[in-house]
Amino acid sequence: MPGLSLFLPLFWPLLGLTATPGVPPSLAAPGRPSRRPSVAIVHATVLTMADSIPLRDGTVVIRDGRIVAVGPNTTPIPARARIIDGSGKFVIPGLWDMHVHTAVPGGEPLLALYVANGVTGVRDMGGDLATIHAWRRRIRAGALVGPRIVASGPYLQGGDAALPHFVVTTPSEGRAAVRSLALQGSDFVKIHELVPREAFFAVAHAARARGLPLAGHLAAGVTIEEAADSGQRSVEHLNGLRNHCSAVDSTRLAAAAPIIRETLGECTASDQLGIYRHLRGRPFWITPTLVALEMIAAATGETLPSDTLAHYLPAFLLQAMAAALEIPDLPPNSNVLGRALWNKRLDVVQALAREGIPVLAGTDAPLPNSIPGFGLHEELAALVRAGLSPWEALRTATAEPARFFATDSIGVIRPGAVADLVVLDANPLVDIGNTRQIALVIADGRLYSADERTRMKVRAHDIASKGVRPAR
Repeated sequence: MPGLSLFLPLFWPLLGLTATPGVPPSLAAPGRPSRRPSVAIVHATVLTMADSIPLRDGTVVIRDGRIVAVGPNTTPIPARARIIDGSGKFVIPGLWDMHVHTAVPGGEPLLALYVANGVTGVRDMGGDLATIHAWRRRIRAGALVGPRIVASGPYLQGGDAALPHFVVTTPSEGRAAVRSLALQGSDFVKIHELVPREAFFAVAHAARARGLPLAGHLAAGVTIEEAADSGQRSVEHLNGLRNHCSAVDSTRLAAAAPIIRETLGECTASDQLGIYRHLRGRPFWITPTLVALEMIAAATGETLPSDTLAHYLPAFLLQAMAAALEIPDLPPNSNVLGRALWNKRLDVVQALAREGIPVLAGTDAPLPNSIPGFGLHEELAALVRAGLSPWEALRTATAEPARFFATDSIGVIRPGAVADLVVLDANPLVDIGNTRQIALVIADGRLYSADERTRMKVRAHDIASKGVRPAR
């Protein structure tokens, strides 16, 4: 009903929205860790992400895939532990990309690119669950190099789509889709924009009843305030947040191509502060996916830095993702107004951070501008360009994913957390670009040296260059 967002907060206790949602099954029950030699990183600067104060000359001790001790250089080290000298280096939690699609044609060889770039966890926003379940078992066993995967499975869409999905046009279809996802072992429910309003509220209720978080786009005719009030925990691509523009800006930017305006947001001269403050009081996150939006902004006449990395993606995958995005031919120089609108999106992200609305780092990989693993570093740089400090940007890929998933086993460096760590050669709090300066990656307690990570990249490139579509 109209104005539903005004009344829902009064009933949050009845809806279960005051309780912290459960940890996703794939994180809550990771399985019995294999016994592995103990590792101690010593004399490093440790960014625990529990707060903004670095632990200098610190020690991190790892055993059997878990962090067992974090402290000063006097911290006891187990006998026969492998010692890694962290002098002059910086240790951060393993990074999370909170918006990807892994189960795509040719996706398996790309999994290692996440780990090679220090991305030890991803939130998969739509794909075949059977494939992802199989990958998770092999990754856990050490038979496949890849990140932890929290997955929605097929998403809910109001019509046909290129990626795995349920067609949901009625409340009953929405409830059935949620029931099916629960039976398949989905970690959460993803919704898309063509789902009708009435079906959205049925999906939100069904997801709450089954303890499944709800995330994704804004459903048709649903405001971002109503989505947050109904229990949707994240909105992707800045959906529902309008750019603040002057009357002159609005007139000029109205000339942008429709696909650019639709993707990068319409303009308004009205104050958006009330919306931001409404969202701030909810358990709610925004995943801007700035690198994906930048690709749309620069669709014609502009080369982006990450374009040089497109060789990691096989041609058939690029074609499949282009079909999924359905980007039409754009007029010449459309990137001029597209870039102006993208800069307005940066302003929105800055406003979100200023008003205390938490942000998640996500890339929508694999896309030409968001190559698995590499794209997250581009996203962090874009978030800093939007006005976040390097510390705030780093949180979007570490501590905020932990808060979103309601767990302290990822995204922070503390005893009991999983041993997902990145050792950097330079300080990311001085320059966020230093997250690319990786000396060592530890994923689930397994160590990946610079040489091993180079081999992962070479293998992914070689497979992509052959262009052989894998058998399904």
